[in-house]
Amino acid sequence: MKAIITGMTGTVAPYVCNELEKRNIEVIIWDRSKVSTDNQKSVSDFIRKVQPDLFFHIATGPVKWLEYITKATKELGVKLLFTSSVSVFSEKGSGPYDPESVPDAEEEYGRYKIQCEETARAWNPDSIILRLGWQIGSEEGANHMVDFLAKAQKEHGFIEASSRWYPSCSFLEDTAEVIAQAALTYPPGTYLVNSNRKYSFFEIAEFLKKKHHAHWSIRETDSFERDDRMVDPRVEMPELF
Repeated sequence: MKAIITGMTGTVAPYVCNELEKRNIEVIIWDRSKVSTDNQKSVSDFIRKVQPDLFFHIATGPVKWLEYITKATKELGVKLLFTSSVSVFSEKGSGPYDPESVPDAEEEYGRYKIQCEETARAWNPDSIILRLGWQIGSEEGANHMVDFLAKAQKEHGFIEASSRWYPSCSFLEDTAEVIAQAALTYPPGTYLVNSNRKYSFFEIAEFLKKKHHAHWSIRETDSFERDDRMVDPRVEMPELF
C-alpha cells in the first residue's frame, strides 16, 4: 500500500508518517519545492504518477490546492483524509461539541478550516475529515502544548492556566494512530478527535509538568471559562491520562 502525505514540516504529519511506516505503508512526501500547489495539472499529474492508495492532506495551504487534490483523488479513486480543527467552532461559544454541532467560527483560521472542509466535501464526497484538538508533544521547538507552556514560562517566569477551560487535546502519537486507522477503515464523513474527557487546562499543565520534570511555576486562574471538548463515540482513542 502507498500513501502521499503533505505537511511534513509541521507538527502532526511526521508522526503520521512514522505510524504509516510501522504499518508497512510506503510514504511519498509532497515536496512543495518540486511539485506546484497552484497548478491543477501539476497536482493531478503528480498524484497520477505516484498512484497512491491513500492521500493525507495535513499541510496548511491554499484552499485551491485542496480543491485540486480533492478533484484528482476523486477522479483517480484515491482515499482522501483531510485534517481540520476544533477551531471551526466559535471562540465565543462553548461545548462540548459532537458530530451534529454546526461550525460557526468567526476567527480567520477557523473560517479557513470551514472553507477547506466544504471544499473537500464538494469535490470529493468520499473524503474523511478529522477535526483535531491541541496536540501534545514532548519536545520544545514545535507547535504543540508543551512548547507553548515552556515558552510561557521563559517569557513570563510563570504560566497562567485556567481551571475553568477544558480544551480538546491529545498526544501526538495517539492522534497519528487515529489518523492512520481512519484512512484505512473509516467510512466517509467528519469525525472529532479528542482525548480529553474531563480535565481542565490547569490540571493538564500540572500533569505535563510532572511528566517532563519541568521547572514551571503554574498559577491557577479562573478568569477564562470555556468548554472546547469534542465528543465522538465513533472514534476510539485513549483517554488523556
